Amino acid sequence: MTDSLFDIYLPLIGWTLAGVLLLRALPEMVPKLMGRSLYWVGVPVQVLAFMQRADLTQTVWLVPVIVVSALLAGMMMAGAICWRFPKEQHGSFLLSAVLGNTGFVGLAVAPYLVTDAYLGWVVLFSLAHNIIGSYGLGVVISSYYGDRVKQVSWLTHLKAVTVTPTLWAFGLGMWLQWQQIELLAPVNHGLQMVAKVVAPVALLLVGIRLRQMQSWQGFMAAVPAVTIKALLLPLAVGLGLTGLGIKGMPCLAMVLEAGMPTALAGVILAEEYNVAHKEIIVLSIALSSVGVLITIPLWLWLF
Repeated sequence: MTDSLFDIYLPLIGWTLAGVLLLRALPEMVPKLMGRSLYWVGVPVQVLAFMQRADLTQTVWLVPVIVVSALLAGMMMAGAICWRFPKEQHGSFLLSAVLGNTGFVGLAVAPYLVTDAYLGWVVLFSLAHNIIGSYGLGVVISSYYGDRVKQVSWLTHLKAVTVTPTLWAFGLGMWLQWQQIELLAPVNHGLQMVAKVVAPVALLLVGIRLRQMQSWQGFMAAVPAVTIKALLLPLAVGLGLTGLGIKGMPCLAMVLEAGMPTALAGVILAEEYNVAHKEIIVLSIALSSVGVLITIPLWLWLF
């Protein structure tokens, strides 16, 4: 167990710490270029590579149901607590507690913890969470609590979903599986090599972003939001799946994804809809990014 944790934490902490230390030596345009490269090329290629290794004969249809259940559970937990804070903080609190970074961070962590057969579950969770959570529930929350003068139409977000490169990569991977089409060995090897590079680059970017988050305003609201996101919500998912008889690797994969750090998408939505107290989201991202390193051994032990 100790050796396994060392193998997992060495790249997770090492690459993230490297990102923290590299910030001062990098021009501001480099993190932006890294993010765009991951979004448009790296993560889609990683998803396609995962799909080549995944076993989609498993009951993957359960994953969207798990995502919806997790989002509803998160809303219930956050709703039971947010009334303790001023109303103008409710929007940022809900975004921090419910939305997770299942993309860059989730897909970066997965290869170190989840077996190949269930990488398809991880990819589908990430996509379903981004579509139903970030571009669905997240928009509803931001629209309700944001400044009405500065709103973005639903059509804009629908368009953003349809052009998401990761979604197209997932669709291509599913089609290749259904048609039982095997890629040429050099092509598949190239995909797997690129996928191995994506995780370190994504973790580097997380470290760079953490170094930029230095505000401690909103700490009292961020702590309970992170407790829900990094601890209570994944615990509820794990206990629920175990109660339904879903144990082992599929349960662990879903718990890990449910417990990913607060989503960067929350900051983007807060900016677009002018949601008050964005510092709560920013601080939640920083705290939950550290918290996930603490909770991983707990999930490995429990599930």
